Amino acid sequence: MNICRLKPEFVEPLSLALFEEWHDFAPWSSLDKIRAYYAQCLNGDNLPLAFAAVDKEGRLMGSAALKRFDMVCFPEYEYWLGDVFVLPQFRGLGVGRQLVSFCLDKARKLGLPYLFLYTPDVQAVYEKFGWKEITQTWHNGETVSVMKLDL
Repeated sequence: MNICRLKPEFVEPLSLALFEEWHDFAPWSSLDKIRAYYAQCLNGDNLPLAFAAVDKEGRLMGSAALKRFDMVCFPEYEYWLGDVFVLPQFRGLGVGRQLVSFCLDKARKLGLPYLFLYTPDVQAVYEKFGWKEITQTWHNGETVSVMKLDL
């Protein structure tokens, strides 16, 4: 497996997979908005930056992103890890963990002081990386934990 910047050829399959899986949640309910978001991730070296896990045959396995101001209810929280997603056929292989590790290394190289994330159900996974829950809130129709990691 290789992790690299998201490439244009992965925008469409990633957008379709995310829409299929997460379309019940407001940010992911429009395929056009998902495509536009990932197109923005391709522009330059500023956040948002999306990364793709690719298998040795060149197939997209998953993705994750570094972004700014991911939750409008927390305007004081600037830097975020988000959109961690593994395609169903690649789950259980450690792809998500490797994507998170890659993003943390990239955030450190960029000099980011901290990252936030939100998750409804995999807090224990992130705690293994040292993330700490700082609050819970209602977001996109569900209760989520907001977590922070000092870099």
